[in-house]
Amino acid sequence: MNMLECIAETYEDAVAIEKGGGDRIELIASLKEGGLTPSYGLVKKVIEDVKIPVNIMLRPHAKSFVYSKEDLEIMKEDARIFQELGAKQVVLGMLTKEGLPDLVALDYVLEGTNLQATFHRAIDVSRDLLASLKLLTSCRHVTHVLTSGGPGRAVDHLPLLKVMVRESQDLTVIVGSGVQEENLLPIRKEIDFYLENGNGRKSYDIHVGTGVRGGSAEHPVNREEVKKLAKLYHSL
Repeated sequence: MNMLECIAETYEDAVAIEKGGGDRIELIASLKEGGLTPSYGLVKKVIEDVKIPVNIMLRPHAKSFVYSKEDLEIMKEDARIFQELGAKQVVLGMLTKEGLPDLVALDYVLEGTNLQATFHRAIDVSRDLLASLKLLTSCRHVTHVLTSGGPGRAVDHLPLLKVMVRESQDLTVIVGSGVQEENLLPIRKEIDFYLENGNGRKSYDIHVGTGVRGGSAEHPVNREEVKKLAKLYHSL
């Protein structure tokens, strides 16, 4: 089943997403920095009160996707506590100095947990997106990959995104960055047309941030904008 995932920064955002018909929440702090780890209190409250799936960001800072040993220890402790709070899914991404997904670091952070993981847009600044995707198919914790097909907006990288969806094997690609009411259907139709014409029918998800915030990271989630996008998304 295709899912519409929307970013929440606050408890009110999360409730608006659920009531507006969103299928999954990515819970973060600091949307303006691309998303950082949210507070334990926020995670606990959202998991207790919201019934749709919640993906929780594990990202200690926005300086780099190449993390120090101390960074990884912090992420590991956050992951442990989030599982204790009832989390089932987290969002994270780390790269080696060579620019490919750091599977050793990823396994270390999630060691001892049953958490499923989305590998986030760190992949979009990796050395080779298709090689990175192939590496991630071998990681037991990773179930989803959030990508725009490269730096910038998803709509500008549709040729590669289509191939990534096709090549994702057991992983689910989540297409995100710059998705809004005006381009949601064109993105869906182009990817679907490609998949339906000899390239295998495969499920993929859509990820929305400012597209349900009036186009600005400064604004809260607008429930009516979620409703519009959800109706469009599930019309196909």
